[in-house]
Parts: sequence; structure tokens; C-alpha cells
Amino acid sequence: MTEQDVRLAIMRTLTWAETLGYAPTRAELLSTLDVGKQDPDVPLCTPGFFGSCVDNMIQDRVLLERHGRVFFPESAEVIDASIQERDPLQPRKRRRAQMVARWLVRLAGVRCVALANTTALGNARDEGDLDFFVIVRAGSIWTTRLLGALPFRLLRQTPRPGFEKDAVCLSYFIADDALNLSMHQLTGEDIYFRHWLLSLVPLCDDGVLADFWHANISIRASYPFAERWIVPPDLAISFPCVQLPVFAWFESLARTMQMKWFPPAIRERMNTDTTVMVTDSVLKFHTTDGRATYRDAYRVACHKRGI
Repeated sequence: MTEQDVRLAIMRTLTWAETLGYAPTRAELLSTLDVGKQDPDVPLCTPGFFGSCVDNMIQDRVLLERHGRVFFPESAEVIDASIQERDPLQPRKRRRAQMVARWLVRLAGVRCVALANTTALGNARDEGDLDFFVIVRAGSIWTTRLLGALPFRLLRQTPRPGFEKDAVCLSYFIADDALNLSMHQLTGEDIYFRHWLLSLVPLCDDGVLADFWHANISIRASYPFAERWIVPPDLAISFPCVQLPVFAWFESLARTMQMKWFPPAIRERMNTDTTVMVTDSVLKFHTTDGRATYRDAYRVACHKRGI
């Protein structure tokens, strides 16, 4: 890759981050560097060469680096305000996430619990909820979702109109026999989903993330510097020795109960597209899905910058 190639990749990646109202660190910028479809005979740049390109772009005033983050100069005011407002909130958000994970790991079906979206990026609003992505053992997805969400429903701590602040959103479960998420993407380009996948922050993992990483190689094909997720030591939640077991008869009952309880918004969209997916291996309930809107905004921003 030439310096021009790397500059364009940096511009694409930061344009997407800007669309989200986020400024990545250098390490995050490299790990999510969108190189697009590359000729396999053309060698990639090295991390050192990437760093030099960033330095040159800062020197040329194409980019700014402040607060340990890289962004476009025209975004400086927004990024400064966001960092000052949101950074102090993240310890509270993550403590809350750990509390949720401590409950989930008591269920024998759970193999991995990860934070997703803005909380994973450390960019959550004060009023924002906590989004989780959970990988479970095949044959346990209905039981795990029912019991996993139960205490938060009883305590009215799940998202509802007028209550989102630190609400527990358990809306995306997959079983370990369905680790490939390619079919969960929008038709055509789904840049939101690709970055969502790369930005996951696991709180616990029994080893399934290695298989999950390899299963989704096609989604991360444009990000050659992406590295497999690891559980941050300061957030790690251990699996207890004793867990609540999963019984086949209860799995069937849990499925029947939840199918009856689905609200109209779920029933109407269930398995009609990739926003609401309901099978014995995937439970995805994203009735409010802004992926297409973000994608369109990103395309407009790229066009304005000529990239």
C-alpha cells in the first residue's frame, strides 16, 4: 500500500467514526482501518508506516490528535464536548455491566457476555442503556434469555419509554452452533454491523470467542489489522463453579412462553428482515434499527470528502 492508499483508508475509517460522533485512539484507528478490497499481491502497510501516515496527516492539518484521540479538525468542538460529557460516565456504566454479567454467568448456557455499541466504545450517553451480546450453548438459548432477563424485568430495569438510563438491554443472543453472523447484515453494505462486531468488549469468555472470530472472517475481511477480542482484566467476570442447569423440557417451555409474550412490534417483523430474528439459534430483537440511516449518512460524508 502506498501512502495515498493508507491516507484514504484513514479518511474512510475516521469518516465512519465521525458519523457515530466518536473519535478513536490510534490503536482503535489501526484495528478498524478499512482498507477495502485489496489485491492479495499488494502488501499491506506496516503499523509503523500507518503511524507515520497519521503523523504526516496531523502535520498537514488534515487531522487533529487530542485527548489521545484522532479526528478531523472540523469535528473538534463536538468531540471535545462529547469527551468532557461522556468520559466521566463510563466507570458507572461498566460497573453496571459487570453486575449484569455476574448474574448471566450463573446460567449454565452462557459462554460469553459482551458489551456492545456506545458503552463498548466508552462513548455512552448518561441516559443511554446498556446493550449486551450473549453467546450460549446450543439448545439453551430460550432458557438463558428467559432466566437472564427475568430479574431485570421484575425490577423494571429493562428499556421502556421514559426509562433508558443504564437499562439492561438483552436483545441479542446467538447459540454456539450459529456463530457466523454474515446473514445478520443488511443487504449490500452494512458498515455499522462490521464495526459493531469489531468493537465488542467481552466481560467473560470460556474460549468460544476464538471460534466466533474465525467464523466471521468474511465480515472482517476489510480490516486486516483487527485483533481478536480479549476480556479486559479490569472488567473480567469469572464463571462460578456452580451454575443453574439447562433442562430440555424447560427449554421447550421457555420457548413457548416467550413466543406468546412477544409484543406486536416483534411479531410483525419477526424473520422478515435482519432486525428481528427468532430461531432456536438466534434471538435478535432490534426493532429500532438505524443501520441504514448511518450507512446513508456515511456515504454522503464520504462523497463530500471525495473518498
